[in-house]
Amino acid sequence: LLLFLAFLVQFSFAQNQRRIDSLLLSEKKFLIQKDTNALANINFLIAEYYDHEKSYDSAVFFYQKTFDYAILLNNKPRIAYLYKALGKISWIQGDMGEALIYYNKSLPVAQSINDTSLTSILYNNIGTIYWGIADYDKALEFYYLSLSLRDSLNDEEGKSLTLNNIGMVFSEWGKDDEAFNYYKRASIICNKIDYTFGIAYSYYNLGNHYLKKQNLDSAIVSFKLAINNYKIIGKMIGVSICYEKMGDVYEMREDYKSAMLYYNKMLAIADSENNLKNKVIAFYHIAHLNFSKGNLSEALMYVQKSSSISKEKNYKNLCNKNYRLLADINKKKGNYKKALEYYVIANQYKDSIFNDEKTKQITRMEVVHKTAQKERENFALKKEQEKQLARLEAGKLTIRFQNVVVIAIIILLLLVFVFALIFYREKQKLKIANNTKNKLFSIISHDLRGPLGNFKGLIDLLLIDEKIDDPEKINSLLKLMQKTASSNYDLLENLLSWSGTKSGNLVYQPQKLNLKILVDSVFEHNEYNAQVKSIQLISEIDEKIYVLADDLMLHTILRNLVSNAIKFTGKKGTVIVKSQKMSEKNDKEKNNIEIIVSDNGVGIDQEILPNIFTDDEFYSTRGTDNENGSGFGLKLCKEFVDKHKGEIRVESVQNGGSDFIFTILEYTAKTKN
Repeated sequence: LLLFLAFLVQFSFAQNQRRIDSLLLSEKKFLIQKDTNALANINFLIAEYYDHEKSYDSAVFFYQKTFDYAILLNNKPRIAYLYKALGKISWIQGDMGEALIYYNKSLPVAQSINDTSLTSILYNNIGTIYWGIADYDKALEFYYLSLSLRDSLNDEEGKSLTLNNIGMVFSEWGKDDEAFNYYKRASIICNKIDYTFGIAYSYYNLGNHYLKKQNLDSAIVSFKLAINNYKIIGKMIGVSICYEKMGDVYEMREDYKSAMLYYNKMLAIADSENNLKNKVIAFYHIAHLNFSKGNLSEALMYVQKSSSISKEKNYKNLCNKNYRLLADINKKKGNYKKALEYYVIANQYKDSIFNDEKTKQITRMEVVHKTAQKERENFALKKEQEKQLARLEAGKLTIRFQNVVVIAIIILLLLVFVFALIFYREKQKLKIANNTKNKLFSIISHDLRGPLGNFKGLIDLLLIDEKIDDPEKINSLLKLMQKTASSNYDLLENLLSWSGTKSGNLVYQPQKLNLKILVDSVFEHNEYNAQVKSIQLISEIDEKIYVLADDLMLHTILRNLVSNAIKFTGKKGTVIVKSQKMSEKNDKEKNNIEIIVSDNGVGIDQEILPNIFTDDEFYSTRGTDNENGSGFGLKLCKEFVDKHKGEIRVESVQNGGSDFIFTILEYTAKTKN
């Protein structure tokens, strides 16, 4: 058995499937003998073979089996490596969130066994994950940690990679001179040690720098040199991203044929490598190129492919670009409302990437790196002076003093950061208050002033026409006045409630309420509007049902939902309010009841439906009888249901009616206590 294991250690990844079959047969033998160590080694070799052959699903399966054995053996070096390997596969497949989880699991294990080399690699990889999702502060933090360890290990190859990565962060922030200096430092190291991958990586970054500076000839030369070096070592992902940049260069030159050629080359490699991120990027570029050529339908198809995956995977930069392109396409088509919506979303992603704290974060990270370098210098000096007691004591005092200074600087930076955070939060509160005020004034000036003007006009008409003796005409005018007054009253009630919630002046005061009495009261309030449209109001609420709720808030919820149901139900329609105990559905929620406001009206547009209760949009459409609305009645319902720790949702089919369903706490002896 020992001889056979020695043979397995010499396993070559270039061998064919027969070697895998042989390993699987030997696994059965060791299973019988319960040799955990041998089983771990066999599964590890199989996993590495599949990883090398890019059969990632099989590789993950055998890595997981190896991991189970490593846990049994408490083999921490292998556990750390396996987490890293699984993270790398997730990264290659474009699942950056999963990759980050695995790397963060590997890191503490590597640190616990003092594996500095693996720790420096993990720091660099974690930084690159954060770079990939546009969290550049976090990326720079981990890059500096990696650079510090690689300095201490004299790892020149690793150092060159991290220097390139740091340069890319500075480039994203527009600090091109700093970025170029990091690229040059990396390039010098790579050429000195003849590191082919590092040379390719440096040429790629230099090409990006020249592209950004509009020096297109130099950019093409750099990217072609990068492609040649990547091909030498078989790094097709590197070739793929260079093709992307070549496409960008030719698109800038309006050589669309050459640009499309390189983008399609990039997409082909992304498909063959199963690289989701590069595939999404290629979709975006093809969409943008079609937009530039005026092929709007093709552009829309590809940008929608890119956008859906980018949003799911939280690729912030790509989301920003995709939504901006969607806006441009809709603007070109004349759909200005949609274009504006997409511009707003694009700017939200942009704001999450760039913020006012970037410069402070850069400074803080540089201080950390320089401090780490200084501490290493002090440690070396201390070792050298250990032979002389007097000089050693002096060195200790110096180090203590420097530590005090460093701690003082760190405390000062923390204080600055805390005050900046407080200032930012207060600014956000003021912004929210200002938005509330603006919305309030907008509603008063538009939705309230108009109906009040109509009401005044009807009164003026009655007063001016003194000789009017037509009872039917008088009755018609009075009905219009009643309808207008009712609409104004509901709007004013919502305004007062909404402003109360935003200012914090509306206090939640739960009490025992009879649900049927409350629903009947809401029906009385809406009786006139229902009669006008011959709508039947039906209550199926048991008179024995009591709820624990705030009277004003629950009345407002029901009033708005019933009013909306009447508004969007045609003549001779039906509005039903009913309830059911949650115990009939779920024992875990047996103290709650569901209240359903159901209508057989026009239903809700499926595009609007998912966002109907969100805070950032106010959707308002006219009713079946041309009734007006402010659009925030449902937002108010959502806030009041949240106050009751309930949930609200809507189920609707276009032209098939709507069911608004919310939960409330049932009043029982248990809830009373």
